[in-house]
Amino acid sequence: MAPVCSSKTVLFSCAICIFLLAIIHFEASFDDRYMDQLTKLKLNQVFSLTSQANNSERKQLNDSERGKRECERCTSSQQLKPWSTWEWNSTYCEKIYKWIASPPSQRHTEGDLIRKGAQIQRCLWHQQEVAADKFRQELKRCCHAASNCLVTQKNTPVGTELMYEAEPKKKIKITHQIFALLPKDSSLKSQQYKRCAVIGNSGILTNSSCGAEIDEADFVFRCNLPPLGRTYAQDVGTKTNLVTANPSIIAERYGELQDRRKPFFTNLTIYNEALLLLPAFSYLKNTILSFRALYTLQDFQAKQEVVFFNPVYLKRLSEFWHSKGIQVKRLSTGIMVMSIAIELCEEVWIYGFWPFGKSVDGQVLSHHYFDNQLPKPNIHSMPSEYEYILQMHSKGIVKLQMAQCQTDP
Repeated sequence: MAPVCSSKTVLFSCAICIFLLAIIHFEASFDDRYMDQLTKLKLNQVFSLTSQANNSERKQLNDSERGKRECERCTSSQQLKPWSTWEWNSTYCEKIYKWIASPPSQRHTEGDLIRKGAQIQRCLWHQQEVAADKFRQELKRCCHAASNCLVTQKNTPVGTELMYEAEPKKKIKITHQIFALLPKDSSLKSQQYKRCAVIGNSGILTNSSCGAEIDEADFVFRCNLPPLGRTYAQDVGTKTNLVTANPSIIAERYGELQDRRKPFFTNLTIYNEALLLLPAFSYLKNTILSFRALYTLQDFQAKQEVVFFNPVYLKRLSEFWHSKGIQVKRLSTGIMVMSIAIELCEEVWIYGFWPFGKSVDGQVLSHHYFDNQLPKPNIHSMPSEYEYILQMHSKGIVKLQMAQCQTDP
């Protein structure tokens, strides 16, 4: 005979069933909510690690006090702890930054720098205002780009003897004719711009999708007359406020402007109203080519204004970087322009500075984003300059882009 259940036993069993069902439902609901939160955290992590700071984030960083910044970082790290990759980001990134920022016990190899560059791309970057301002003040004390980086009527009166920057035994006297070619004063002013973009020409810009981000900058510096236009716009942008030109490029592409003047004018229209900066007084041979470039653009009533690097400024700048450990025969145009940007801009973002034949992902790169023409040997030391710029990135002084830019998700 089956046992007979009392009403109390039935009620007790039902209560247990209801309790167990409630637990199961609660656990399922909790798992769903927990997974949902983790998913959100993961998505935030993916987009934050691969994207640049947007305008609102930059405004918050620039407007907040330094103490508040540290508190926000503290709070942020606490909020991000549940996600394991964020723990890697907050701890391992700090180690990478310290490793790069500290003076090396021995010279880093190309492999070391590529590997660390790949790791850094996974780390968030914020400008360190104290470090950036300290470095800017050092540059100002040495060189003062706003007043001295260009040869002007104000800083170079008639009768001045300028010593050639790369040929110190040679000099040129500023005659009335040369004086008339100079601007009255520099149009560049200290910290006039919020964010500036300095664009090198490395092949790392190919398929980078950095064009839109570059064009959002308040002032864009470009080096050595790089090609722009539809073919490259997505990766390098179209905006230009200042572009340099090596006179050797003018000689090679335009026959020293002896009988190919119109193509020079036509090709420069892509830079709109940018300043064209030439090293007229670095080498004696540069002077006549630089003057011809100025005369050509004046004759065709071009929109660009031609200005000349001040050899006194370049000499002081070279001494400054030598004191920082960059022992090179001549500084590259890229680091010269970057130095100007640091003085003129509150924040400096750098693109296309990559001296290696492989990307951070191990992909083979062309030397430039537009060709694979190698530089002349034994003039510049790009890896040495790059290593120091990487240190500046780690210290929050400048932002160095080493991989693709994140498009709007």
